[in-house]
Amino acid sequence: MATEQQGGTPIERDAIEDRFKWKLELIFPDWESWEASFGEIESALPGLAARQSTLADSGAGLLATIEAIHATQRLLEKTFVFASMKSDEDTRIGENTARKGRIGSLAVRMSEAVSWFESELLEIEPDRLKKLVAEEPGLELYAHFFHNIHRSRAHTLTADKEALLAGAGIMSRGASQVFNAFDNADLQFEPVEDENGETVALTKARYYKFLKSPNRRLREDSYVNFMDAYGALKNTLAANMDANVKNHVFFAGARKHQGTLEAALHPDGVPTEVFHSLIDTVSDNIATIHRYTALKKKVLKLDPLREFDLAAPLFPKGEFQFEYDEACAMLLDAFAPLGADYVATVKGGVQGGWIDVHENAGKRSGGYSNGVYDTPPYILLNWAEQLGDTFTLAHELGHSMHSWLAAKNQPYVYGDYPIFTAEVASTFNELLVMDHLLKTGDDHQRKLYLLDYHLSQINNTVFRQTMFAEFEHRVHKLGEGGQTLTAESLGELYQELLVKYWGPEVEFDAERSPLTWCRIPHFFYNYYVYQYATAYSAAVALSRKVLAGNADDREQYLDILRSGCSRYPVETIKLGGVDMTTPKPMEDVIALFGSLIDQTEELLD
Repeated sequence: MATEQQGGTPIERDAIEDRFKWKLELIFPDWESWEASFGEIESALPGLAARQSTLADSGAGLLATIEAIHATQRLLEKTFVFASMKSDEDTRIGENTARKGRIGSLAVRMSEAVSWFESELLEIEPDRLKKLVAEEPGLELYAHFFHNIHRSRAHTLTADKEALLAGAGIMSRGASQVFNAFDNADLQFEPVEDENGETVALTKARYYKFLKSPNRRLREDSYVNFMDAYGALKNTLAANMDANVKNHVFFAGARKHQGTLEAALHPDGVPTEVFHSLIDTVSDNIATIHRYTALKKKVLKLDPLREFDLAAPLFPKGEFQFEYDEACAMLLDAFAPLGADYVATVKGGVQGGWIDVHENAGKRSGGYSNGVYDTPPYILLNWAEQLGDTFTLAHELGHSMHSWLAAKNQPYVYGDYPIFTAEVASTFNELLVMDHLLKTGDDHQRKLYLLDYHLSQINNTVFRQTMFAEFEHRVHKLGEGGQTLTAESLGELYQELLVKYWGPEVEFDAERSPLTWCRIPHFFYNYYVYQYATAYSAAVALSRKVLAGNADDREQYLDILRSGCSRYPVETIKLGGVDMTTPKPMEDVIALFGSLIDQTEELLD
């Protein structure tokens, strides 16, 4: 369906068919019901705060407190997600934005009302906690919940010191906030001439689009203007990076962790060997990535191959797209290896109001899967009929089905999942779709296009993120050693890694390439990017097992989705027979990457 008026303006929401809109009335039928829920949460807060200093009194009292907190949290989550998604439908409606702000403020008040809970639970000696569990069988459900909190005892300080760290925690987000303000609000780029010779404003969205243009002049101009904007403030950005790393070093030391890596991985219980195995395995097989850049150079007939050429499509003539209904039908076929129940649930969600499909005036951009334990797992899209939209839908359906299965099979306390496993479910679905598309249809150019698309996915999700992770770790090691980070030291390190990962076939700009670190927002997170690579490698290993057609392997994978957060993430993935503490999952991804290069080269002969 058309989603733009004449002149390119998005249509108004009321002009879109209802079947293409999510059904938020499944959460609340109207704003009056929402207001009633808001009032119920607000009235519950004094009672939750009053439970302080009672946890160790009795098993029955501890259970009642946990259940009271969780009941209010569940209602808060429903109320928050409704307001958030209503706001996303049309960000121009101020009343909805205001309601989103109100429930956000109430969430802060909720946090304050129960802020004492974890610290008070940690004060209960393990033997006393065992006695409380023994006298109240209902507490047995919370064994993993208790263990997850109590394993932080060694990293928890006295109450007065914790109060100081909490206060410092507000300030610790300064470097990230500074970068986000600079990157999203203040940064301006020089314009470029597009493919038609028209002068257009360069934005971040257009930059990534232009890098994929067949027009090399446009790719280069976009790259130069983009990098020069960051480079003009390289010393400021380096000082901000230094402050961010020093912040991580301080908190790791304050909480008695062995280092910044161990501190960052501790909350999810991920062993540090998972991180090190990722970097070591990719480094040991770096020649396979160099084969890819050599293929790029050969197919594009470019000598030299420059950094701004790396995203250029190899086979644009094979590009194709799907209309929304066509894409949904294809996805149901692609998901067939996951069984009839999985496919039926997806079909029911597509037809039952899970998905908000089309762009409308004022609608939030991008795509996501949202929802909470007591709501459907909704999906926001801005469908444009590109192949990438189909993969986005598959990706978000992976998240939504993960949420659906976790909620259906776990109590509330374990009904969510960490990032480490979240991206496994979404990437797994993308791999099923790619497998299906490669096996159906015999168009030569289309297959080349798909192989290039797949290679690009692996390169960007696995190898590029591993490079980011290695940079992040080496920078933190410098910070732990007391070294001040400068634009020069950061640039030298990043240039070294660019050469290492992309190899001798790529010619790097001596002035601009070392500045690439300046524009990566993830470097202002805390050891986040490695999870993209580990999730992809887990998804490859699991999808291969499921695609082989063994029913036990399928059920083991579905058990991962059903587990929610009832186990630590590495243990959860082991349910599918994949051990992320070993090199094998990453070795399998590298082998797949090499195989895709082989297939591409065979089709070119």
